[in-house]
Amino acid sequence: MLGCPVDVVDMQAAVRVLVGLVEDGRQPGAGRPAVVITLNPEMVMRARHDARFRDIVESAALLVPDGIGLVRALRRRGHPEATRVGGTDLLLAYFPEAARLGHRVALAGAARGVAKLAAERLSRSHPGLQVVTADPGDPDVALAGRLRQAGPDVVLAAFGAGRQERFLSENLAGIGAPVGIGVGGSLDYFAGRVRRAPQLVRRAGLEWAWRLARQPWRLRRQAVLPGYWWLERREAARMRQQLGAPVG
Repeated sequence: MLGCPVDVVDMQAAVRVLVGLVEDGRQPGAGRPAVVITLNPEMVMRARHDARFRDIVESAALLVPDGIGLVRALRRRGHPEATRVGGTDLLLAYFPEAARLGHRVALAGAARGVAKLAAERLSRSHPGLQVVTADPGDPDVALAGRLRQAGPDVVLAAFGAGRQERFLSENLAGIGAPVGIGVGGSLDYFAGRVRRAPQLVRRAGLEWAWRLARQPWRLRRQAVLPGYWWLERREAARMRQQLGAPVG
């Protein structure tokens, strides 16, 4: 997708892959840690001008289509089964499996107090889930050291797109965690600080508009969306012409 790889997976498949990455990474002699990215159009556009971020995307173990713009683009490219796998929903689907399998989860980042509150609420809503630390520190070596002491299997990093993936890419091996996921604002939702869009709005693919209405500061970040739309449609049209199919 405009140079970015995307995995065409539904929620069930994404959870299965995520669990497999953690379980494989817990085995002796496991390979390098896995970064999981919940990809959206803004991140695709970032990868076009940020070489370091593009490298992280290229090397990610799992890239789920988090964003209706990506889902529709995948369908235009011959994947009618493509469906949105939102980051928050992916975690909510994964937590019961994490509790069942004894995966140790670390929360990192977000505003002060958010990670701790999220950990408390998650522990209540998912009995048996092991949240081993909730650290609001900056994405630096000191934070990585504290996370290492907690011994997590999965690090959920909330520093915003780009910063969180870079932190995970550079520090997961030192932390000793098999898997890291950039979770953006999901910790705010888990902590009860932010209300999610109603289910009807999410099903209509308009959660982005709901969030923009409630958080106008997102407008600057979403200013890249018209450019994404134009570039993506142009690429899709070119691919269809090469295949001799009508442009839709």
